[in-house]
Amino acid sequence: MAAARVDPRTCDRLVRLAGAFALAGLVAGCGSFGDPMGYAVVMQDKFDFMTCPEIVGHRAGLVNREKQLVDLIEKAETGVGGFVIGALAYRSELGTVRTQLTVANRAVQAKGCDAKKP
Repeated sequence: MAAARVDPRTCDRLVRLAGAFALAGLVAGCGSFGDPMGYAVVMQDKFDFMTCPEIVGHRAGLVNREKQLVDLIEKAETGVGGFVIGALAYRSELGTVRTQLTVANRAVQAKGCDAKKP
């Protein structure tokens, strides 16, 4: 029985093609992380029944958490496979935090709270 020879160029092309499909699958998966504004998780009226000091306190906590998550994502992206790790571990929470921050800023504006924009 004769052994079949594999052309190295053909093998290299197949590996590249498989890599391209894998990359396309990962990129497509990133687009399906859900609701970009995060409204599925954040209720619009969350801050309606809070006082101005409570809203400002929540907003300050959200600003701090946003900074933490951005730092964690940047740190993760410096390593091998960091984009995937950052996306899986932190990006969905970052989207939720940013949406809550937007809703908190609207509540501050609607209630006329005295707070400086972060």
